[in-house]
Amino acid sequence: MILYNQCKRPGTGFGAKFRPGKLALFLRDTGGAIAVVAALAMPVIIGFVGVGVEVGLWFHTKRGLQSAADAAALSGALERLAGNSNSVATSAAGQAATINGYDGTIGDSIVVNIPPLSGEFVGNSSAVEVIMRRDLALLFSSVFMAGNITIDAYAVATLVEATGEFCVLSLDDTASSAISIGGNVDVTLDCGIASNSNAADAVDIFGSAIVSVTDVTSVGSITVGGSSILDTVNGTREGLATIADPYAGVPEPAPGACDYSSEIKVTNGQTVTLSPGTYCGGITNLGGHLEFQPGVYILNGDEFKLGGGTTVGEDVMFYLTGDANVQINGNTEVDLKADPDGDNVGDDYTGMLFFQDPTSSGTVNNFNGGALMSLQGVIYFPSQPLNFIGGAGNDGCTVLVGNTVSFNGNADLLVDCETAGVEPPRPPGNVALAG
Repeated sequence: MILYNQCKRPGTGFGAKFRPGKLALFLRDTGGAIAVVAALAMPVIIGFVGVGVEVGLWFHTKRGLQSAADAAALSGALERLAGNSNSVATSAAGQAATINGYDGTIGDSIVVNIPPLSGEFVGNSSAVEVIMRRDLALLFSSVFMAGNITIDAYAVATLVEATGEFCVLSLDDTASSAISIGGNVDVTLDCGIASNSNAADAVDIFGSAIVSVTDVTSVGSITVGGSSILDTVNGTREGLATIADPYAGVPEPAPGACDYSSEIKVTNGQTVTLSPGTYCGGITNLGGHLEFQPGVYILNGDEFKLGGGTTVGEDVMFYLTGDANVQINGNTEVDLKADPDGDNVGDDYTGMLFFQDPTSSGTVNNFNGGALMSLQGVIYFPSQPLNFIGGAGNDGCTVLVGNTVSFNGNADLLVDCETAGVEPPRPPGNVALAG
């Protein structure tokens, strides 16, 4: 028996497993498939992320452009509130837009319409409409769209009427203490006080003054010092627009020839009644009884001085020119009323009690009549200081408008002007974005 030694190759013979070749192994290998998928998907993912970032850029540009349009509309409306022309308002709107990001060098466009040409404020001359546009080149989104994308912004600002009335207004636009209330005084006004001065102490309340008013407004700042107390109904507001002189359009009476060249002086025990006309030597009451008949009294170049006695007059208006001034001192009883309907002084002077020539300057007008001084109507000194010194008890409509106004004594003024023929100064209002 011949025995053979059977040699086997590894993996052959009974029980051995079949192993494929290298090609088969490569074709069946699934390792690294995710890398292939990722490589194919990556451009799509990057594209979506890029479009998302680009859309975010659009929204960011929209917000910036809208802020610039809002600022432009508000700036233009403030100029209109101040009484400036449409061209000035348009220029201010453009400047505000530039400060807030508008750039014409990159193709931005801006249109300012006064009044607006669309929307609910069409034809409103106090409203300012601003339309802004910016074209952006497409980036990733150019795969899906052609051309540029246009970002629009639209804003309208208009005047917001303020409520309330003023009975004290100072017109000087730079004076310190343009309205001054100081000392041991108690000033109670059924109305507001306002200053057109831009000074840091445009309204200056000092000492131990007690001031009770409805409003205090100023272009500049309001200061309350010492132990003073300021009590308001509606609060204080600074940085407001200038209040237009409400009586700037009132025509000045023509003085004409002097009807009375010498001083009219009333002394103790005398009773004098005067008629309307031009008085060139001044009028003085030192202790008698002085009565003014209804009409217009023109004082040219001298004083209207009340230093005692009683002085009365109804439906009267006093026009002061040639640097004439008013000096009303203590220990005198004064009761003067403006014409509420113009029947005796003319329609132009309805409600005007004292009216100073705007070209006069330098003289201080003092109203120091004590508790028995009643002055009803407008007291208007646009270019001279106006001082209320001492107590003033008034039971009707009293409006004080001066270049500057000061209170150095107690005062109690009312602004019940509906039947007095007087239009008191009004708050300047403000501007706000519509919608």
